[in-house]
Amino acid sequence: MGKKLLISFTGLLLFGVLLNAQNDFTARAPAVVRVGEQFQYVIEGSERGDIRFPAMDNFDLLGGPYSSFSSHSQWINGKMTQKTLVSYTYILSALREGSYIIPASTVKVGRKEYRTNVIELVVNASGSGAAPDGAGRDQQGVEDGSGINSSDDNAVFLRVLPSKKEVYVGEQFVSALKVYTRVNTRPGSAASDLPYEGFYKLSLDADATAQQEEISGQEYVTQVIQRHILIPQKTGNLEITPYESDWMIPQRVQRQRSNNPIDNFFDDPFFNGIQEVPVTLATRPVIIRVNPLPSGAPVGFTGAVGEFQMKASLSSNEIGVNEALSLKIIISGAGNLPLLGEPEVNLPPDHDLYDVTRSIQRSTSGNLISGSVTFEYPIIARHAGRFRIAPVQFAWFDPKAGSYKTALTDEFNFTVVKGENDDTSDGIYQPGVVHESVKDLGIDIRDISRISPVFSSVKNSLFGSLAYRLVYPLGLILTLVLIVLISVVARRNADLTLVRNRKAGRSARARLKKADRFRKSGDPDRFYEEIGKAIWGYLSHKLNIETSGLSREVILEHLELRKVPEEPQSELLRILEESEFSRFAPTSERIDMNTLYSDAAQLIRNLENTLK
Repeated sequence: MGKKLLISFTGLLLFGVLLNAQNDFTARAPAVVRVGEQFQYVIEGSERGDIRFPAMDNFDLLGGPYSSFSSHSQWINGKMTQKTLVSYTYILSALREGSYIIPASTVKVGRKEYRTNVIELVVNASGSGAAPDGAGRDQQGVEDGSGINSSDDNAVFLRVLPSKKEVYVGEQFVSALKVYTRVNTRPGSAASDLPYEGFYKLSLDADATAQQEEISGQEYVTQVIQRHILIPQKTGNLEITPYESDWMIPQRVQRQRSNNPIDNFFDDPFFNGIQEVPVTLATRPVIIRVNPLPSGAPVGFTGAVGEFQMKASLSSNEIGVNEALSLKIIISGAGNLPLLGEPEVNLPPDHDLYDVTRSIQRSTSGNLISGSVTFEYPIIARHAGRFRIAPVQFAWFDPKAGSYKTALTDEFNFTVVKGENDDTSDGIYQPGVVHESVKDLGIDIRDISRISPVFSSVKNSLFGSLAYRLVYPLGLILTLVLIVLISVVARRNADLTLVRNRKAGRSARARLKKADRFRKSGDPDRFYEEIGKAIWGYLSHKLNIETSGLSREVILEHLELRKVPEEPQSELLRILEESEFSRFAPTSERIDMNTLYSDAAQLIRNLENTLK
C-alpha cells in the first residue's frame, strides 16, 4: 500500500513539473553603473543549462557563473503545481564611461538553445550608479537572513566617518568606523585598528547600539565598530588609507540536483540550509585637509592647540642655601594635552634647574581629550638673598576662535637664608657677583726683613730702555686690535640667524646628553621625547625656522635648497618617525634605545658637516 502511494505521488509531481515547466531565460543587470564598480549580471530560467557568455570589450569579467536553484510546490483545486528557478550570476566591472549593450547570452538545455534578452546600461565616471562608500569587494549574490537571494552587491559595506574633514595641525577630532548591512552578518576575524598614519590617535569605546539608516532608498542596520580621537601631526592633505576587514555573510546551501523526483521535492527552500560565505570589505580612502597654524605665534607657544587655562605655585617662599624648592605649573583644558611642550621658565642666575617632571591626567568624556598636564621644575638655590622668578607665559592656538591666546602667571619672590656653616652674605642678590667673606690667611702682617737689600745699576733698569719706550705704541696697537675684534664679535652676535646657526650643534649635543642619561637610567618615555626635541631643535636653529612653523614638508624643502643628499634626508625622517612612534607605542614595539641614540648622534654629525 505504501509503495503504491509513493508511486502515485511521484507521478503527480512529474506531471506537475511537465505542465508548468517553462524554458524562458531572462537576463538582468543594473541600468546605471560606475567605471570600476563591480556589478552582477544575472541569467534566470526554469531549467539548468550550459551558458555561453558573450564576448565584451567594455567590461571585465571578474567571476562566475555562480549558480543557485530554488523550487516551490503548491496545491490549487486539487492539482499540484511546481515552480523552479535557476539563476546564474556573473560579476562584471565596467572599463570605461559611455552607453553600452550587453549582447544576449545563449543557454543550451539538452538539444535546444535559448537566448536571453539584451541589456542596455550606462557607465558613468562618478555619481549615479555609485555604490555606497566602502562596499564589499568580494560579495557575489549573497542571500539575506531569510534565505532570499539578493542581487545587490552592496548588502554590506564599511565607512570611515570623520567628524571634521578640515582641521588645523594639532586640532583633535573624532573618526568612526561604521558597518552598514542589510543581511545577518558578523566579523570573520578579530579586527585590527585603523592605521591613521600621520595622526596621534587615542581609542574610544565603540557604540554597541545598532541603528537603522536609509541610504539610496535602502534600509540598513548600522553599528559603529571603532572610534578614535585623532590629532594631526603634520600639515597637508592626509589620507586615511583604505581599511580591509573580513566578514561572514549567510548564503543558502542548495542540494545537488538529481533525477530522483523525491529528492527534487525535498529540494524546497524550506529544507535548504544556510552557510556563511567570507567577504572582504574595504573602506574608501578619506582625505583630511590639515591647515598650518597662522604665523606670528606669541612667546610661550610650544604647540598647544585647544582651549586651556594655566595656574602656577611655588612650594615655599623661604629656603636655605643648597636646598630645593619646586615650581609647579598646571595646564588644564581640552586639546592636544599628550603633545604639550613644557613652558619656559627664566630663573635667577646661579640657580640650578634639574630635570622637569611631567604628569598627565586625561579624560575622553565628550569624545574629546581633556584634563591637565602638570610640570614640576626642581630648583636648587646656591646663594643667600632675595630672588625673583619672572612671570611664566604660556600660549596656545584656539581653533574655534582661529587665533592665539596667552596666559601669564604671577611673579614669584622667595628668600634664601644662610645655613649655620654658610659664609655667603645676606642682602639683595646682584647678578654675576659672588658674595664671599674675607679670609684670614695668617700672613697679613709680616715681620721686619733682616736681609740687606741688593741694588742694581741704573743702566740695567727697565726705565729709559728701548723696551720701555716700545710699551706705549705696542699698547696702543693692541688696544686698536681689541676694539676691532670686539666690533667683529658684536656684529656677529647681532646676526641672530648666524648665532642660532652656531648654537644649533651645541644645543643638540646637550639634548643628546640629556637623552643619554634617560637611556642609562631606564626611562624610555623621557628618552624618546628628548631625542625628538634634539632633532627638532637642531633643525629649528640650523635652518632658522620658528618652532611653530616646523613640519616635515618645510624641513625637506629647506634641505633641498641647501642641496643636502637624499640619504641624510631619509635618515632624518626615519629617526623622527621612530622617536614619535616609540614614544607612544607599547613597550614590545619600541625601537631599541641604544640604536636610536647612536643613529641620532650620527645624524647630527652628518648634518653639521653638510649644513655649514
